[in-house]
Amino acid sequence: MDYTAKQLEIIRYENRERPLITICEGAVRSGKTVVDIDLFNILIAEQRNLRHDFIISGHTIGSIERNVFTEWEKRWGIRIKLDQHNRFDLYGNKVNCFGADKSDSYQHMTGMTGYGWYANEVTLQHRNTIIEAFNRCSGEGTRILWDTNPDYPEHFVKTDYIAKSGERLSSNRIRIKSWHFQLEDNTFLGPEYIENIKATTPLGMWYNRRIKGEWVAAEGIVYEGWDPDVHVIDPFEIPASWSRVRGIDWGFVNPFVCLWGALDPDGRLYIYDEYYQTNTLIRDHAKELYKRANYKDKQDRIQKRKYLWTIADHDAQDNAELRAFGIQTKPAQKDVLTGIQKVAERLIVRLDGKPRIMIFRTCPNLRRETGNYRWLEQKDGKPMKEEPLKVDDHGPDTLRYMIMQLDHEKPHGIHV
Repeated sequence: MDYTAKQLEIIRYENRERPLITICEGAVRSGKTVVDIDLFNILIAEQRNLRHDFIISGHTIGSIERNVFTEWEKRWGIRIKLDQHNRFDLYGNKVNCFGADKSDSYQHMTGMTGYGWYANEVTLQHRNTIIEAFNRCSGEGTRILWDTNPDYPEHFVKTDYIAKSGERLSSNRIRIKSWHFQLEDNTFLGPEYIENIKATTPLGMWYNRRIKGEWVAAEGIVYEGWDPDVHVIDPFEIPASWSRVRGIDWGFVNPFVCLWGALDPDGRLYIYDEYYQTNTLIRDHAKELYKRANYKDKQDRIQKRKYLWTIADHDAQDNAELRAFGIQTKPAQKDVLTGIQKVAERLIVRLDGKPRIMIFRTCPNLRRETGNYRWLEQKDGKPMKEEPLKVDDHGPDTLRYMIMQLDHEKPHGIHV
């Protein structure tokens, strides 16, 4: 098999030292997963027909199938088919697969003796599952392989394991060996691919982690790629053929926000109108939304605008009240960090010289809040959940709901 210089270095070290825990961490597409897959495959093959149990953990079973199985099958010419318990047989042994995204995921892992464990995307896995997997790996000759992209600097994978690379057991065996990967370590990537992935990765935290492979905190301005000279444009008449969408973030003391967007034939989103209002009842919001949906056709007749969807926060009562006034909503997908990343990706200027989201100059509140949107600061240097500051976030929240809907689900159906 073909390997990069970094991968060959790791394989030779593994064969010589056989550390208990090997961690491959760093930039995306740098070759981390490939080397772990090959080392894990060899580990299982070395114990051929011993009917031993091995463990694979990932964020979810789906992520294991996408990230691990496809490459594994291609490299080793095997066919992986999970049974009803998410297991498969390999070389006369049993490989047990576990999603680890929930606090109680570890409960599915109890009761076995593991002779090897591969954790894909380990920073995305719950600590409970990681602890339980360590408990299970008591078989003689057990080896543990992890890979991960960087996260925040105080993540326990970084502080409790990567930072302890080089530690030895009392037997003098290496307990932990960590390897740092940069994007350029994958010499099989062409220069055009590297140039493109750098150009399409949002600035700030995402670029530093994914491209540079750095363990950096989310701090300062959320949307470092935001540029009013690029993303704010003068209003224009939106073609009748363009689809229209709406997004809503509920509020009473805080503003109730509605954003109106239009999609050009390439899927670029233009936010062309906004509504911010505090201390107002739902029925009055509904009247305003209906009012702004009216337009005059070529015969000067009043028509009602149609929308692909109106996406809204999950407040059941507010949604029900708005529905009573004839406005149907769909529940927003609310994964904050994923949504922020999706918005940041749309702010990147593409090869045609335009970003994939632009805001009309007549939306002053959204413009202001997008530029002021900041990460929550850490207190006394202590680690805390990465999330934006709950100030100037009403428009950005609404925009995030809309982008998540566009990027994760094909729009269908027409609502008033």
